[in-house]
Amino acid sequence: MDESTNGVRVERIDGQWAVQIFENGETTQHLFENEEFARNFAAGQRIRLNPPGIEPTLT
Repeated sequence: MDESTNGVRVERIDGQWAVQIFENGETTQHLFENEEFARNFAAGQRIRLNPPGIEPTLT
C-alpha cells in the first residue's frame, strides 16, 4: 500500500482476526478473537479515515 494512502484491512493471523490500519504512512494492528468484532471495528475505522463521498480502500 502506498504510504500516502489511508485504509483498513482485516485478515486472519494465527487463529485471531487482525485489523490493520494504514494512516499517514503508519500501520497499527488490533487483534480480536471474534471475526464479527474485528469487522465492526474495521468498519468504524473506515468511516473515520474516509470522509463521506470518498470511496473506502482495502477490504
